[in-house]
Amino acid sequence: LLQGMRRTGHQAVRFECQQGYCGSCKMRVTAKTGKLVMTKKPIAMLEEDEVLACCCQATGTMCVTYAPRMEGEQLSLFEDKSVS
Repeated sequence: LLQGMRRTGHQAVRFECQQGYCGSCKMRVTAKTGKLVMTKKPIAMLEEDEVLACCCQATGTMCVTYAPRMEGEQLSLFEDKSVS
């Protein structure tokens, strides 16, 4: 999925390790046709509707949302789950 997105001009997708552990290419799948095949087993923690673009291949079309968290000028790979 990551290679296909970059090949088709989706350059905003961040990636680092390309091995499934950093989580920087994490996306939420909102709709899909066909199947989603995991090419590598991701090590990063994922919700049921999330994928790592570096670890999967789509055999159809997919609609995903991608919104990395930013802290200052740096990307944060961890969600803030604290309660105020």
